[in-house]
Amino acid sequence: MTSPARRSLPPVKAPPRRRGRPPTAGLREVILAAAARVFTEREFHEVKMDDLARASGVGKGTLYRYFRGKRELYLALVFDGLDRLHAEVEREVERPGPPARKVERSVRCILGLFWERHLFFTLLHRGEARGQGADAEEWARRRTGLARLLAQVLDEGVAAGQVRALDTRLAAEMLLGMLRAVNRFRSPQDRLETTVRAVVETFLCGVGTPAGRRAALAGLSGRRP
Repeated sequence: MTSPARRSLPPVKAPPRRRGRPPTAGLREVILAAAARVFTEREFHEVKMDDLARASGVGKGTLYRYFRGKRELYLALVFDGLDRLHAEVEREVERPGPPARKVERSVRCILGLFWERHLFFTLLHRGEARGQGADAEEWARRRTGLARLLAQVLDEGVAAGQVRALDTRLAAEMLLGMLRAVNRFRSPQDRLETTVRAVVETFLCGVGTPAGRRAALAGLSGRRP
């Protein structure tokens, strides 16, 4: 039986179908890509549906056939991206291999998506503080699902002796925090593979030398090194 952590997130309920002509194949994706550029160039309150229609190359009436307003369009950008991220990390978690290797693959998957779609990361960063009510709950549900996938891998690592016994829920949040910080503050000179390596080594091995770890542990226990 599939464990709760391994279940995919339930799909978001689709909005009511609009009357009129059937959707044009691929047009929704064109609109989302154009909207991502507009929303990252301006603050949310500055963006008008006219701007989004113009950037998408469609009439405003066509835009409203796909999205009831700019907030629905904005949330579609974010939620579609989070769902894609969850699905790709889940595939890496389900693939066979030692738990530490799954951690490395998950890190590469998450950073790779942000590397490839930096506009999406910008939207995530801006939108986290903007969510409220049902939107915030939907946001939190998706983020929690991703954290649970990582905690599951860490649980496997503890069982296999590849990760020390710890609170894997908090450890998963720490890893997500590292990934967010690295992606937010990386420079144009940084490369994906070297960044993945740095995150994995830091997370699984730490940055301290043996002497540094002894000193830190002595401090935590109230003893002098």
